[in-house]
Amino acid sequence: MRWLALYLPQLPLEVLGRACAAGVPLAISTTRQGERILRCDPAAAAAGIRPGLTVGAARARCAELVVRVLRPGAEREALARLAAWSIRFTPVVSLVPPRSLLLDVAASLRLFGGAQSLLDQVGEGLAGLGYEGRLALAPTPLGALVVAIQAGGGAGGRPIIPDRAALGAALAGLPLGALGLGPRELEDLTAMGLRRVGDLLRLPRQGLRERLGPRRVDWLERLLGETPDPRPPFVPPAAYRGYLELPAAVELAPALVFPCRRLLAELGGFLLGRQAGVARLDWRFGHARHPDTRLCLGAARPLADPERWLELLRGHLERLELPAAVCGIGLDATQVQPLSPTPGDLFARLLPPGRTPDTALLDRLRARLGPDAVRGLALAADHRPEHAWCWVEPGASGRGCPRPDRPLWLLPQPQPLVVRDGRPWLDGALDLGQERERIDTGWWDEHAVARDYFVATSPRGERLWVYRDLRGRRDWFLHGRFG
Repeated sequence: MRWLALYLPQLPLEVLGRACAAGVPLAISTTRQGERILRCDPAAAAAGIRPGLTVGAARARCAELVVRVLRPGAEREALARLAAWSIRFTPVVSLVPPRSLLLDVAASLRLFGGAQSLLDQVGEGLAGLGYEGRLALAPTPLGALVVAIQAGGGAGGRPIIPDRAALGAALAGLPLGALGLGPRELEDLTAMGLRRVGDLLRLPRQGLRERLGPRRVDWLERLLGETPDPRPPFVPPAAYRGYLELPAAVELAPALVFPCRRLLAELGGFLLGRQAGVARLDWRFGHARHPDTRLCLGAARPLADPERWLELLRGHLERLELPAAVCGIGLDATQVQPLSPTPGDLFARLLPPGRTPDTALLDRLRARLGPDAVRGLALAADHRPEHAWCWVEPGASGRGCPRPDRPLWLLPQPQPLVVRDGRPWLDGALDLGQERERIDTGWWDEHAVARDYFVATSPRGERLWVYRDLRGRRDWFLHGRFG
């Protein structure tokens, strides 16, 4: 029991239909007009739509029917993204185009609570992404794939085959068509009186080689686990790029939450498998006759939780004005960063409140109020006090160094001081002490300064930061107060 097969029977439909909630009748055809329906979803089938109908006849039966053109390229891209999502369960994933994946889960069974628990978690994850998946566990990759294709849907139709003996018994009862034989092969075997896979497996191998050829017999031996069946591993991309085509255009931005949730769930699996997060998401909302509407979401620190990103997205969509109806949604996460585990605190209840900023609160405030409404302060590498700070992203640090000899509180504008007998006054003569700091810089921009700063003491004992301008009239100014 090593290989988990995922078979997606409705992938051509789900590539287009998973962007909307259940109940919208959807069908696919080779062209928009003049051709016949190839597939339809349950809602369309309930309205009387059947494969083989012309598109015109199908629309006559169901006016709400959405017909889309078959897109094999989109199916390949969706299968690759699903493979990247599956790495959350195991690092060894193999593509089996056009509609299947194989996962080597031998090392993952205990981690996910056993075979049944693993199947349940994979099935729930696929449903959350909008896919109907048929799952099976078996000791060989081909065995798992054949059994999964023949299995029914739902949690009750997920076979678990523990060993090769059980695999042979499970295959024996399947019809010959389950082996993917060609029409000529199937006709020859049926003429011999064979109906089930078990009938075929009881025949001598040499006779099968002569009748079916060595390639087919080699395939049967790999199916049964008699010869090795190595599978090429899927290599996930360095960045996530997802796209969903909407079955029907959406005019209101808040109505885009459902399809966006699908993309975020896909991204969440991609990040979980890499033990990584992202601090920025780039959304693209495509229109038929207008340039794409772009939306950049940022977080105070890298996140991997889809629900956190969805919460931030809701706040932006509530304020987003669309120039036209949206017909497709794209999501790019290119700045993937490894997540380093943070140790927990032994006495969490004894920690003072507010010791660290609540990044979730900061992200929510920025999503609702805008990124410029919630910012952080940091030190800048500049000697001029009014230029020694800068706005930064919340939680980010600047390039400047702390100066404990300077006050934390600066006046918005330096306050001129009265001068009596050559000394600055503020409720009396100020004691300037013995130390001074000369700042003569800024010649490269329009804010050059030349000043001598003093830590002065007022008659009331206040510590003040004053300076004398070394240019012009050499006036005195109050620039800050010490706490």
